[in-house]
Amino acid sequence: MSDLLGRFRSVGENVRIAPDVFIAHPEEMDVGSNVTFERGVHIEASLRECRIGDNVTFKAYTVVTGTGRLLIDDHVGFYVNTCIELGRETDDGVLSVGHHTHFAPGCLLYGNGGLDIGPYCNIAAHTVFATPGHDHRQPDTPMALLPDRLGPIRLVRDVWIGANATVTMNTTIAEGCVVGANAVVTRDTEPYGIYCGVPAKRVADRR
Repeated sequence: MSDLLGRFRSVGENVRIAPDVFIAHPEEMDVGSNVTFERGVHIEASLRECRIGDNVTFKAYTVVTGTGRLLIDDHVGFYVNTCIELGRETDDGVLSVGHHTHFAPGCLLYGNGGLDIGPYCNIAAHTVFATPGHDHRQPDTPMALLPDRLGPIRLVRDVWIGANATVTMNTTIAEGCVVGANAVVTRDTEPYGIYCGVPAKRVADRR
């Protein structure tokens, strides 16, 4: 049994932790029941608030870094090589995930500008949620030297994001939407639309 179990701020029943899991600050985490941390999970974040619900799985080599809040509802799965970056100390970084949502392998979740994923969302492999971005509007200064631009992303409910898609800051994906593989979503969507392309446009209606 991992010695991490006794170091969580609170912990439920049947929590399974692989021997090589690293969690820098377990004392900042409230962990529910039936939670699994598989091999190679690495959580080095400084968590202002952390609530992990019941029946949550962090598959192998999931990584959480940065500073902020991590709010995970029940029945959520992070599959292999998911990367979560909450942001710097100066950011109000947060990742909030609703119940019965899963992330396929290799997703990149930036919480710097606020990332709110609703319930019943299906996120395919290698999706990127880009709440930060470089500021390209000041050409006299190298972009690498400028502060990041930040903006929130929200998925309302029952959203399916196809593989290799990117969602940019200041974007809300409405209830029931489908985003096609390789699409780049740069603006708000309307409910139950199917969006494809770069930039993504509504190409059909689920209804």
